[in-house]
Amino acid sequence: MMLSEVQREVLIGKLLGDGYLALNGNEARLQVLHSMKQRAYVDWQYAIFQEWTKSPPAPLGKGDYRFRTITHPEFTRYYELFYPQGRKVVPDNIADYLYSPLTLAVWYMDDGKRRPDCRGFFFDALAFSESEQLNLIACLNQNFGLTDLRLHWNGDGYHIYAPARNASRFCAQVDEHVIPSMRYKLP
Repeated sequence: MMLSEVQREVLIGKLLGDGYLALNGNEARLQVLHSMKQRAYVDWQYAIFQEWTKSPPAPLGKGDYRFRTITHPEFTRYYELFYPQGRKVVPDNIADYLYSPLTLAVWYMDDGKRRPDCRGFFFDALAFSESEQLNLIACLNQNFGLTDLRLHWNGDGYHIYAPARNASRFCAQVDEHVIPSMRYKLP
């Protein structure tokens, strides 16, 4: 069994966002966990990975909603790429993986937000180092034509800021992939 192209694209977006891979024995599995407010988003992801799971999403006691995939070498390949020392990182060659509008849309649905006072927007990438975020900025420029991106300090760390001049180009690329319940995030 192999991941489909859509599954790979969604997985990369999840790994840049809120999803994570965990080892279970010698192999890895994906866990998708969001608040109950984002139930429709979890259900959408479950529909994509359903053949890789044993049970549907379920609520957790803390107001969260999640599902996990089976452990499988397909997920282990990505674990080795994104967790080389057991901590999530941005691979140096991220531009080889972050190239599709679907991947970009999933990352944004996970960790993006619009700036309330203009059409600018952010990718919260606080889990990644400054150099990893600069690598993401270079990738976003190269693969999606987003320009003048910069790191912006928010008090907890840096996140990637995209000025308003990128909003139309960004929305045109991700619009068809952003599910209805997450459209409020678009600039």
